[in-house]
Amino acid sequence: MGNVALLDVFQASDAEEKFNSNRGSWPWLSNISIAENIIEITDTAGDNRSISSVELDVKLLDGSKLTDTRNKEFYDLVIEYVEVFRLHNPVIGASVHAQRIRSLLSFICWLSQYKIRSLAKVTKTHLEKFANDAAFGTEFSLSIPEKVFNAIKKQLLEGRKLPFREANTFRRAEIYKQVGVVCLPIRNFTYTARVLDWYESQLKNGFKGVELEKLTVQDVLEELDLIPNVVTIQDLHRKLMPLEEIWSWQHYFKSKPFQKNPFPEGSSKAASRLGTASKRTKTIPPKVAFAIMRESANWVLNYGDEILSLYSSGANAEIAIKRLSNKGLNLNIWDGKQSNNGVATLEGVVRYLASACFTVIASLTARRKEEIFDLGYQCIDEERGDGAYWLTIYIEKTSQRYDLCPVPVLVKKAINVLEKLSEKARELSDNDSLWQYVSREGEVVKLNDQQVRNSLQDFYTSFVNEDSSHEWRFSFHQFRRMFALLYYYRFEDAYIGALSYHLRHFNIEMTKRYITDEKFMKEMKEIGEGWTASFLRRVVSGKATIGGKSGDKIKRKLSDWLTHFRGKVDVVERERVVEKLMRYMKRVGAEFTQQVWGTICVCPKKTTLRKHSNCANDKGEPNIEKGSVETCGGCPFAAYTDRFSGAISDDIKAREKTKSFCEKGSVLDEVTGVQIVSLQELLTKANASSPFEVPNE
Repeated sequence: MGNVALLDVFQASDAEEKFNSNRGSWPWLSNISIAENIIEITDTAGDNRSISSVELDVKLLDGSKLTDTRNKEFYDLVIEYVEVFRLHNPVIGASVHAQRIRSLLSFICWLSQYKIRSLAKVTKTHLEKFANDAAFGTEFSLSIPEKVFNAIKKQLLEGRKLPFREANTFRRAEIYKQVGVVCLPIRNFTYTARVLDWYESQLKNGFKGVELEKLTVQDVLEELDLIPNVVTIQDLHRKLMPLEEIWSWQHYFKSKPFQKNPFPEGSSKAASRLGTASKRTKTIPPKVAFAIMRESANWVLNYGDEILSLYSSGANAEIAIKRLSNKGLNLNIWDGKQSNNGVATLEGVVRYLASACFTVIASLTARRKEEIFDLGYQCIDEERGDGAYWLTIYIEKTSQRYDLCPVPVLVKKAINVLEKLSEKARELSDNDSLWQYVSREGEVVKLNDQQVRNSLQDFYTSFVNEDSSHEWRFSFHQFRRMFALLYYYRFEDAYIGALSYHLRHFNIEMTKRYITDEKFMKEMKEIGEGWTASFLRRVVSGKATIGGKSGDKIKRKLSDWLTHFRGKVDVVERERVVEKLMRYMKRVGAEFTQQVWGTICVCPKKTTLRKHSNCANDKGEPNIEKGSVETCGGCPFAAYTDRFSGAISDDIKAREKTKSFCEKGSVLDEVTGVQIVSLQELLTKANASSPFEVPNE
């Protein structure tokens, strides 16, 4: 912390003046309002820095406010946490920081129902009860639906007036204020809003057949089929983390700490026990993905410049239709203010173009939504001397710093289109974001994620759906997962470690979750069979090196069959040989399964021979997940490709490095030495792999 602690500022009589004179100590704090007890937190990195406000003067469940004298210890704790959290997370996003503060405020608010005003008085029972309540979300842990339901019920039964708009519609903000939930540390009243919907509906019907005095909020929620859902493990973890952090960082606080570690097993384990696993992002069906990627690329490459030229010149609908038609794009455009019923404005077409650019960038870079919307002018670096294009991007979730991401020329073109689109808007707004343009009325329009998502869905419906014959609802994260799946199942050179790094995941387990999808795998299996046939054609023509016991067997069969066909036909029909080998493989249950180190598993899973595979389990069934360079290299059902030698060499270098650090004569030294010898023998075999030679006529 700086020379002046943030708590000292809030306790000073001239707080705001003291804050301004020491502002450099808190670059992440854009403003404070002592009178209203509001702090404004800002991002400290990225081109489009957002600000998140947090109201500290929250109302507690016992009716008091956090700023009341009796709650001073908790108020001071919150101010200290605001600063200490940033000390340990210097480049965290403003929204994450604000969310963490609100989680602490929710805990304090929840505690107040037990008249507790110090962490030192919090017991294990309190913490377990809070974790269980928080598992159903802040709205239920603070009993907001119940409070609002009972307050309205009481006023109706007593015949008191409620704040209405027209036609029995509540003034909801006023109701929340009357009930006292508006100052609670929560932003969205999802279930409570439905309870108010129920009241409005009953008021219109005169509560026919309803005995209000006997009803509880649980009865209404059940009637509406609104049983509270358990939040995800990640969401619950975020609610519990501030308590764990305060314990871990207690030496930075003047406030009294917990008597004991609130979560001895860790808050993540507590969350895993009580929360639900998050639902994985739905995978875009390959046919849909390829269709929208193809059409988006078409717009970026072939129509983008023409659309921008038409828009910047203020062309009318007639001119736009004619010029775009000449380019091969047939659109129904009019000069109105809004697109509707299949007729688009030129501004609507510009938004289609922006969504096409997003699709190209997202599907070919796998960057997160926030990272793409943070892109600014000149974010493509092509002056590094390596002939490649690098996207300068802020990694939002993990490393939280600017990094370089390699991109193909199509992404460079999409960025170029967005730079042209946003050029005038950047001058007017003094902001270098690519996601903005100037409307026909001369106003700067900033494209947020919801607008781009809507345009993307319309783009799909208008230009892709007929071709793909699939209905689909898009979410931005689907493109990131699609990139991972397409990379991993493309059948050549796929390496999960490289994929994990490119996605900037914390660990490889998260990456494994990305690339497991049975339905996708089934569709890609068909593509895999196509790849197998393609690979075998290359082997037959002598263009691909193949070796190992299984590789040599494939070459022997190819040789025998080619000789057989050559005796019957005038021209060698290699395609027939490939088809015959594919049928044979299918009969014995052998599928070409690539391993990242350059072997291909051709295990005959439908025969008893499978028990001889090196990765066979106790039941004699192969488990390719247990494969490795050594395991697969010595397997009778492995075919070596030309990549295998390089993988073995890399493994040998790694083992030699390990051996150099071992104490001479130690067990690890001897074991590593044996492994190196084994790998060198394997390397000799791999180097002996050769292309298939067509038998002489």
